[in-house]
Amino acid sequence: MSAYTKHILRFGLATPALFNCVLLGAVVILSHKLEQVRAVKQNRYQQHVERLAAIKDIETEVAPKRKVFENQKRILQADPVQLFTRISDSIVSRYQHIELERTGMIFPLERGRVGRLLQVDVGRVKSSFEGGYGPMQETLLQVESLMPQSLLEEIKVTRKADVQPLKQGHLVFEMTHICWKTTEVAQ
Repeated sequence: MSAYTKHILRFGLATPALFNCVLLGAVVILSHKLEQVRAVKQNRYQQHVERLAAIKDIETEVAPKRKVFENQKRILQADPVQLFTRISDSIVSRYQHIELERTGMIFPLERGRVGRLLQVDVGRVKSSFEGGYGPMQETLLQVESLMPQSLLEEIKVTRKADVQPLKQGHLVFEMTHICWKTTEVAQ
């Protein structure tokens, strides 16, 4: 080997081959990293598309119930004492005087046992009814279903000892409901 061939081999062939190998290795490594980044982004995009499809499904399921929710929200924000009075008036008017009769309704100012535990504005309603067991069950069902913010705090049922033949066997129901008014909940 001559003095020239050694340098020609070293700088003409070996150095460019080594440079090309390093360059090829860097390209392969960067290409692999880019494929990993692309796979991650494709996976995220696929998850995003699946989430959008799930959101659309949930929205189609919830949309018909939205009006009911708005009605419930309006009921919860209404004055509970007036709402209780309206509901009991509408129920009592369905029955004849002998089947169910409201004999009293008082709105005590004290909070009661349960009201002291609640940290919201509450109103108490003491009501008394005379009548049969069936109409009273329907009355309680209507109050509890139309007023989700009411809670039966106390109930006392006694038999009315009356000498009138039409009211024989009637019951006297004395109940105390506690009702609260909700405030707007932050979403």
